[in-house]
Amino acid sequence: MSILIENISKKFNQSIGLSRINLEIKTGELVALLGPSGSGKSTLLRILAGFELPDSGQIWLFKTNATFLSIQERQIGFVSQDYALFPKMSIFENISFGLKIQNKSIFKVDELLRLIQLENLANFYPYQLSGGQKQRVAFARALSVEPKILLLDEPFGALDIKIRKNFRNWLIHLHKKFPVTTIFVTHNIHEAMEIADNVILLNKGCVEQFGCPQEIYEYPATTSVKKFIKIY
Repeated sequence: MSILIENISKKFNQSIGLSRINLEIKTGELVALLGPSGSGKSTLLRILAGFELPDSGQIWLFKTNATFLSIQERQIGFVSQDYALFPKMSIFENISFGLKIQNKSIFKVDELLRLIQLENLANFYPYQLSGGQKQRVAFARALSVEPKILLLDEPFGALDIKIRKNFRNWLIHLHKKFPVTTIFVTHNIHEAMEIADNVILLNKGCVEQFGCPQEIYEYPATTSVKKFIKIY
């Protein structure tokens, strides 16, 4: 087991962001965090990453209580929707940034550039890349420090339809090559069903269903899950 989430709750002013979330995620799984806008997906991801603190409950990572640990201490790779690349650094420098911070060898950057098929663009800068290329660089930078867990916040949201399809296939291939426990946020049920081993379906800050894509699609646990599936 990679992740154990125990009774996690979070409020923003008087509105409930998350309400008593309990989940277990196995090592090496690729999990979709699915739900409509405002369901609490990104809040839960940020709490897992260490960017937000829960009001109550605990986060356990590999049997260690990580509730109050920093993102570095949690050994997590985080990829945001806007890529968050350093504009004045080359692609090579962006990918090697985390390694330099940790005083680690940067020899693996060339391997990662080949993996994301951008080895010929190592000296380019972010403004010279397409959205899909920037996303791949963000993935490579997150993987460079060998995280135990990879968190992706709407990784396909800024891509056009054609690139999004290709990128979904690329992510499946990447996860097979590097089977890091991975959670990605999406509101697109087709993406979740196509990519994920398991799907966590959130609604109004609560877990409505957690299971494999086929189970959720064929046996929705609640009326709202059934409606959500029909919408998409």
